Amino acid sequence: MKFHIQKHLESFLVKERVPTEYRKLALSCESHLEDTCTLITFPHDRKNVVKSSLVHKALTKLGELSDQSLVVIGGCFTAESVELLNEADAVILSLSEGHWTDASKGHSHAHYD
Repeated sequence: MKFHIQKHLESFLVKERVPTEYRKLALSCESHLEDTCTLITFPHDRKNVVKSSLVHKALTKLGELSDQSLVVIGGCFTAESVELLNEADAVILSLSEGHWTDASKGHSHAHYD
């Protein structure tokens, strides 16, 4: 799965539409969401690193945001991904706080595998 976009979701339903391990995170941000939101689900296993190219592709496909809030979930977002998502005023739900960049993630296999 690259990403999945759900538009026009009532904010109180976000916690029911996210994978189980993200429910507590979704609950904690629920009060910060407007009435409706768009939910983008990226690869969300703790080990999945979401690079900015995938975030850019998802935001481009999304186009003009018609909902009041944007919520994204993913295993771990690179610094560049976070920057793009912050520009879109997204609420980011992530299981891992790794400090990857697009470049470091691209070379990780050479160093760690």
